Amino acid sequence: MVENDSSKTGVLLISHGSRLPYGKEVINTLADMYRKTTDYKVGVGYMEIAQPDIATAIDNLVEGTEINKIIAVPVFLAHGVHTKRDIPTILRLPVEEIDKPEKNSNKEGHNHHNHGHGHSHKHSHSHDIKKVNFDGKIVYTEPLGADSLILEIIKNRVNTAE
Repeated sequence: MVENDSSKTGVLLISHGSRLPYGKEVINTLADMYRKTTDYKVGVGYMEIAQPDIATAIDNLVEGTEINKIIAVPVFLAHGVHTKRDIPTILRLPVEEIDKPEKNSNKEGHNHHNHGHGHSHKHSHSHDIKKVNFDGKIVYTEPLGADSLILEIIKNRVNTAE
């Protein structure tokens, strides 16, 4: 792909966020790797827990630039409540219809839940999240999905497992 007018386009990699530092290390490493292959200015933002949040990451990405278009890439494997509702809400984009919630969910999506490792946490919802303050165009991509490149990673993990 030829990158047209890369000085006016920024790329924001969006991750969920984690209390563990490894999650942030992985997404920042991916961003650094991508920066070496592109002329786009690349930023990282987190849905919750970690900083910067998505709105702050966009502020940082456009500060001092002529960026008028942002390509927002959710670095999630599959769609879920965050990619279908929460992130589009933060980006001030139309929210897609979400499939019916599971039996144990409330109408706001998942709220407090226990992960089986001694604590629970509250997920952000549209009423308590900071929305972006950006007047340019935002293009929101699909999550990573069932891609043949991910299959290659799985094969590599299996082939190198001991």
